[in-house]
Amino acid sequence: MIYSTGFFITSNDEALKKVCEFATEHDKPFAFNFGAVFLLLIAKDSVLKCIEHADYVFCNEDEGSAYAKVVGIDEKDRVGAARHIAESKKANTKRPRVSIITQGSDSVIVATNDGKDTKVFEVEVPKIDKSLIVDTNGAGDAFTGGFLAALAQGKDVEECVKDGIKLSALVVQRLGATFE
Repeated sequence: MIYSTGFFITSNDEALKKVCEFATEHDKPFAFNFGAVFLLLIAKDSVLKCIEHADYVFCNEDEGSAYAKVVGIDEKDRVGAARHIAESKKANTKRPRVSIITQGSDSVIVATNDGKDTKVFEVEVPKIDKSLIVDTNGAGDAFTGGFLAALAQGKDVEECVKDGIKLSALVVQRLGATFE
């Protein structure tokens, strides 16, 4: 599997395009994380090109809303944004596309598209007592890492989301993305 964030667009967009194309040409699963809202504003075409090659697309609520706005959907419609990402053009049709929008302590939105049908569901995020939350930096990265680790273990998408939630819940209870 190949994983990238959108931040590579700002440092070497050409290299990221080659990585995307490599993943498609060599049938390697590719996961793409938006990384930041500003990337949609300054490099929309590059983000869309990465999505075209991605099997798994991750974004947070702000990025999901920005994506919706950029493609002409109501920016409050994150379910619509997840569906739109899942249904957008896909270079490698051998695997379904999975679109995931995290929303902090609100449910995670998941849309999958196998080339014919789109399924959308949400996974609830167990609440953490606010007094236990120390630092939310790294929560999204931890979610993605937990998801991809579960995927590598052969778990289904819903279980991958739940593992991502568990890992991000641990991270927000520590200063920095650290583990004991």
